Amino acid sequence: MRSIDHLVMPFETLPAARQWFESLGFVVAPDAVHPFGTGNACVFFADGRYLEPLSVVEEAAYAAAKDEGHLFVERDAALRDLAERPAISGLGFRSQDALADREQLLEEEAGEEGLVDFERALRLPDGGTTQLSFRLAFAAIHSADAPSFFYCEARHQVKPDRSALTRHPNGATGIAGVTLSAPDPQHFRDYLSAVADSPADERGDGSLAIPLEAGRLDVFAGGTSPLAIASLTLTVADLAFAEDFWQSRNIAHSKDGDGVAIACPNGRGVIRFIEDRT
Repeated sequence: MRSIDHLVMPFETLPAARQWFESLGFVVAPDAVHPFGTGNACVFFADGRYLEPLSVVEEAAYAAAKDEGHLFVERDAALRDLAERPAISGLGFRSQDALADREQLLEEEAGEEGLVDFERALRLPDGGTTQLSFRLAFAAIHSADAPSFFYCEARHQVKPDRSALTRHPNGATGIAGVTLSAPDPQHFRDYLSAVADSPADERGDGSLAIPLEAGRLDVFAGGTSPLAIASLTLTVADLAFAEDFWQSRNIAHSKDGDGVAIACPNGRGVIRFIEDRT
């Protein structure tokens, strides 16, 4: 059974991403740059998970990586080229051994051969820097407009103290789950079960529930894409407080079952907020 590590959200620019997340009451980490031309401005949570707003920051490096068949860049570029871009383009699972995860996926005919190894600098609170090292393995995708599922192994020994970055004014505490849409959820049942390393339970309406470690994937019928991430669910310490916070800032939001939904500005998708009951 997998655990969510982070979700990727493509934006045109990092300043646009930062402005939107900060307006919702999130603390946003300093910008970071990848060696393959993308950059991020992450939103970290107390549960150890995070959101990764992602932009192209170095066009030449990005184009070169794409030409070389870099899987992360290829998939990002394919989704950026869509007329109707998804707000949430990728779901990364935590990995202790990306090589082993790749082999398991390949055995289940749900994986890609390619890996991505990279390092990036981390700015420390004292003004210094250290290097972070990662290895990514990838699940296969069914179409160019499908979300990217991958496995992120942190290979560095340093454990950054991000506690100050997890104290959000809106009270956000973590990521509870992800909702996918597909015209026929059953078509993706075996694939998603392999990706999540967890059995898919069918509900009476034909939707699927796939348990994760401290979370869940839900798959509902709908949408025009073969498979898409429709929304992600975040927890907040006090939902009424968060609603008042957004109301005071004129942030458009709406009731959504037991939570509140806010439409993403970067494409098709929604962030849901529910009260943390843990």
